[in-house]
Amino acid sequence: MPTVAVEPVGDGLWRHWGPGVGAVRRAPVEHCPGRQAAGTEEEGEPMARVERAGAHPAAPEHVEAIVVGSGFGGAVFAARLAQAGVGVVVLERGRRWERGSFPRSPDPADGWLWSIGAGLYDIRWLDKLISVQGAGWGGGSLVYANVFARPFDPSLSGRWPPHLRRDQLDPYYDLAAHMLDVRPVGVDPTTGRVPARTALVESLVDRMDRVAGTIRPNLAVRFTADPDVVTPNKHGVEQGGCDFDGDCVIGCNRGAKNSLDHNYLAVAERAGAVAVTRAEVIRVEPCDSGYAVTWRDPGDAAAPPVTMTSRHVFLAAGAVGTTELLLRQRDVLGTLPLLSSRLGEEFSGNGDFLMTTTLRSAGDLTRGPTITTTTILDVPEGRTPVWFQVQDGGIPLPLQRLIHASLPLERLRARWSRRRGSRSTHRMALLSMGRDSASGHLALNRNGNAAVAWDNRREARLYRAESRVGPLLSGMLRTRVHAALSWTLLRRAVTVHNLGGVPADRPGAPGVVDQWGQVHGYPGLFVVDGSTVPGSTGANPSATILAAAERAAEHVARRLTGDPQWRAPEWPDVRAAPVPEDAASREMAHLRARTSGNGIRFRERMTTPRARRTREPVADLRLTASFPGLDDFLRDDLHTLDVDGTVTIHPIATGRPARGSLSLFPRDGRHAMRYALEFDDDRGAPWLLTGAKSILRPGPIARWHGLTRLRWEARPAGGGDRAPYSGFVSIDAAAVVQILMTLRGEGFTRPRRLAAVLGFAAFFARESLAFAPRRS
Repeated sequence: MPTVAVEPVGDGLWRHWGPGVGAVRRAPVEHCPGRQAAGTEEEGEPMARVERAGAHPAAPEHVEAIVVGSGFGGAVFAARLAQAGVGVVVLERGRRWERGSFPRSPDPADGWLWSIGAGLYDIRWLDKLISVQGAGWGGGSLVYANVFARPFDPSLSGRWPPHLRRDQLDPYYDLAAHMLDVRPVGVDPTTGRVPARTALVESLVDRMDRVAGTIRPNLAVRFTADPDVVTPNKHGVEQGGCDFDGDCVIGCNRGAKNSLDHNYLAVAERAGAVAVTRAEVIRVEPCDSGYAVTWRDPGDAAAPPVTMTSRHVFLAAGAVGTTELLLRQRDVLGTLPLLSSRLGEEFSGNGDFLMTTTLRSAGDLTRGPTITTTTILDVPEGRTPVWFQVQDGGIPLPLQRLIHASLPLERLRARWSRRRGSRSTHRMALLSMGRDSASGHLALNRNGNAAVAWDNRREARLYRAESRVGPLLSGMLRTRVHAALSWTLLRRAVTVHNLGGVPADRPGAPGVVDQWGQVHGYPGLFVVDGSTVPGSTGANPSATILAAAERAAEHVARRLTGDPQWRAPEWPDVRAAPVPEDAASREMAHLRARTSGNGIRFRERMTTPRARRTREPVADLRLTASFPGLDDFLRDDLHTLDVDGTVTIHPIATGRPARGSLSLFPRDGRHAMRYALEFDDDRGAPWLLTGAKSILRPGPIARWHGLTRLRWEARPAGGGDRAPYSGFVSIDAAAVVQILMTLRGEGFTRPRRLAAVLGFAAFFARESLAFAPRRS
């Protein structure tokens, strides 16, 4: 890793030596109010990696750019600005988590919690929401579930500005996918099979007729044939391969997770960016040389704060962290009084909803990357559709032990552990996310910390639809599915995808920042993380934050370098990445349209009456009729149902599979019902059976007779010299009862299934009474 030397040359000037730097900068510290000492020449020259442990080492007084935060937005800006030759310092409040250093003991104080020793997880109670985010060099990428997903553009809300739409961002999604080297999960190298969770979900959606809506998403994971071999990645960082231990969301001690420290941040440091960890920014103030940025060591209360000045500051502390920092500058410290009154608006939890279940017979559900499948659901909820997705979630064993150890009543815990046996490996999570209203408003509470005003009633339709996945799977899996206790007891959703709080401009609605993230009223101050995303993406949002940051960083780098053609050096190697989620979303949107009003299915059996069996072929039709959506069925002039089943016609076919259609009370009025079925005879030759039920005379007996007797004819489908067969089949009273007993609604919930049955029954009763008799 290269060294960046910082050499004082007198009169407040510093010379930066290293890749992409070398310009002399003036730091007029006398015009930076509130500035405190940042070190002296005798304290030594800072290196590209500055770790904080107790006393703060020397730091440059002035740099061209400061990036606050090393997550998905900050990492991109650190890399691109450094590659463009801009002197960059990255301030990260957390520590570096080297390979093998992530906590595994069940002791919460052993590096797990930010609130205890500045550990890995920062869990915030935001009043109406519970937020979970990562802390460390790499931000949330250290503990996210690796999913690289693009939002389905038609599903985005109207508040999405043009600069964040897919047509603008797709090239930058491809660039980010290249940087993270994404691909779907493959087979477990230890078993040669896909993870048990993957197989379970794919078998479930096959039974639910949702195969087209289920994909294996792209993952930022290093999959190799031999996971024990450590080799350099495309950015020169050595990594091991995924061994499917499932520890993605608690930090990968093998280094197989393509977190930002393995790509963007490594690129940034190689290009000369100075990394300062354990540096929590507490103050941002304009001054003659740009901005004075003050930070402190969050793990050392005795250490004095340090201030640097910079011409440009890029805030990327996350949706909560960045918004909270800006609110304090405006409302408490008064350093940024011109910040828009819209600051704090459009906060979203990305529609996150968590459930868990236990399946003893499904195998080891902890194996494999945390998420391996995504199932898109586009379903009606009330009068309008609800779009969301459900992902399988592995629960790492160390995390289960940590949660267990954190529970009260030790003796009760021990007794429960003995009773549950080895079921830890049989637990899995169901992680949902969808389009929430993004109506949250972040503000500072009386303690000066961020809290969100959040009205769960505005999210009722989404949460209701997401929670219905539980009962649906409970019935299919014969096990219980539980919502998170925070939801069951307190109606507080848990979100790991904080978004919004710093609205960007969109047509007709000025925001806090412009389309490039620059703060109105404060040139050179930018917000470049998920806080500028104007609501839920309906998918894992990390890819969108990366792509938006890539687009903005390219623009800023061109402006700072004066080169209008500047591009990231990796562009020549970028190829269009697969987007499996788009096809799944389109299929589910089409399915929802076809199933609007919900579906119907029933079985009927028609046989040749005994009185006719001596003078015409004996036939037996056993059919299942269905349609996917009542609304389309009612709009269709022919009122068409899909039909499949078996056909028996002596002597040509015995129980042969058949498929076709049934037209029920078509509006042309010629027949009450028309059938068309295709089947192969016993020798494999194709035949076509057609038939009709006709009401020939008025009166209830004639109507009953017409609706229960089918006149049919079967002919060879390809012509030929074989004679056709014809006859009558009928439905007796017992078969009518059977039809009623097999009538089933098809929909996402029981009320919708019942509504479909009642709607179809009303249609049938109305049409059977109103259908005018006609002679065939």
